[in-house]
Amino acid sequence: MKFITEDDLRILFRKEPFTSYDLPAEARLTPGARQFLVDKKIPISDDPMAVKRKNEKLTEKKEEAPDKKTCRDRFLLKKKTLQAQFLEVGLELLSRDVLLAEQVFDLERKLLNLKEEGREEETGFKPCTGFHEDHMQEPFEDCFEITGFHAQSEKGKEILLLHRLRCSTRELAAEAGSENLNPVINRLSQMICLEYGGKTCQRK
Repeated sequence: MKFITEDDLRILFRKEPFTSYDLPAEARLTPGARQFLVDKKIPISDDPMAVKRKNEKLTEKKEEAPDKKTCRDRFLLKKKTLQAQFLEVGLELLSRDVLLAEQVFDLERKLLNLKEEGREEETGFKPCTGFHEDHMQEPFEDCFEITGFHAQSEKGKEILLLHRLRCSTRELAAEAGSENLNPVINRLSQMICLEYGGKTCQRK
């Protein structure tokens, strides 16, 4: 391996000043030669140290930014798990309230057609005093906090099952940073309120 010294560079520079330096193959710069180029602000091409630093930065950047396809695949897998929860709840509700079970199955079908980058507009939405078409896509807190009091009410089982679906849907929305699930969350809030017998909106 050949080492390029500071004297080599000074002689070369006196003969013909240069603004960049191409390091020959199988050659290395001595510390003095490297400092000479740094002082002259002359960039070095094919410098093993520079290439190494560049590759390290690229590797760090790649590790910091997850692949878009990986993120999309993870979202779709978790969405399938959520769909299974909707089906499970719908099945459990069949023996208690057929109409409510059908609404849950309908929401599962909406999730089936929902993509991370797209929106499913139809969610069985019916305007109420708390939600209307203009802001159904917006995120909202729960209309009211679900407690043991609601669990012991006449429709306690139905309310808890719907609340669990709402919590799972909200978790996926937060993790994916997606607003596309907001209509499903808001629709579940409507259903919970109706099951509790709310004639007046409970959302503050």
